[in-house]
Amino acid sequence: MRLLTVLIAGSFMVTTPAAAFKKLDGYFIAFETCEAYHSKNRLTNPGDITTSPSVAYKMLGLNKEGGDYFQVQMDDAPVSNARWVSTDCGVHVVEADTRTRGTGSDGSNDVIEQEGTESVDNLLTLSWQPAYCEIRPGKKECRDLNDGLLPHTTRQLSIHGLWPQPKDNIYCGVPATIIDLDKPDTWDRLPAPAIDTETADALRAAMPGYASFLHHHEWIKHGTCFLGEDGADEYYDDTLYLTELVNQSAVGDLFFNNVGAEITGAEIRAAFDASFGQGTGDRVLIKCTNDGSRTLINEIWLGMKGKITRESDLGELMLAADTVAMGCSRGTVDMTGLQ
Repeated sequence: MRLLTVLIAGSFMVTTPAAAFKKLDGYFIAFETCEAYHSKNRLTNPGDITTSPSVAYKMLGLNKEGGDYFQVQMDDAPVSNARWVSTDCGVHVVEADTRTRGTGSDGSNDVIEQEGTESVDNLLTLSWQPAYCEIRPGKKECRDLNDGLLPHTTRQLSIHGLWPQPKDNIYCGVPATIIDLDKPDTWDRLPAPAIDTETADALRAAMPGYASFLHHHEWIKHGTCFLGEDGADEYYDDTLYLTELVNQSAVGDLFFNNVGAEITGAEIRAAFDASFGQGTGDRVLIKCTNDGSRTLINEIWLGMKGKITRESDLGELMLAADTVAMGCSRGTVDMTGLQ
């Protein structure tokens, strides 16, 4: 332990233990705008540096065990880019898929504790984004879509989520303080999933709801129950892998080639059979929505059983799952823009 030397009355020396800085790995995710101090004792802040909500900062450590300040790296901050931020301001995200937070002013301790084995009973939910945006045109991703900024969403199905089953298998180890934030208006304040740049870039394209922090919600509600070894990065890499298999198959072709036209549930299921094996279509539930005058194909839900890896055979996963009712029997593959 580091020792602090103190001179007493000029006549003799004593040593006392200094408060031990606790090194931490991972990232700090800010919930709000907070001062980032150069000196936490004098509360000095050269450059008036503050955190930005939902931004990840490299974590350096905690001022002491059970302390009240995280030290984080603030690039381009003057004097020093190692800055002190109150633990009340956000969460510590550990790549081992554990998130910790310092004790708040109300005495609470927001920690996501996860244990168990990886989910082998899952539901992949994919959306047809133009139909979704027909009903919710005010959402940012829908404004972008209807302004012609997301043309790829009329060429492929988009990610809604990957949901461990049964359906009540949600919010695993998530404290009530975080669950309370899981509302569309406050998704931006949820702890961000710890994913690498490559995964984040792919997810922005495959999940248009990323713009509304859907990836925060999906991770907190469903991903925390997936329990893959590599945490959120594995959860979303697996989701991206499965989605790409569907979009590159006869299923993706069926949607792309029929934009503006009506297709049947039987045709969707037949496309699964053709691409992934006879009987896989019986594991697909088709969801529709109504825009007031038309029935629109909104989502498809794929049942799967077995461990998911980036080499998994989607047909084998689906055939291991139970059969389900078709759901919606027919609907239109909506075009971009309000019809």
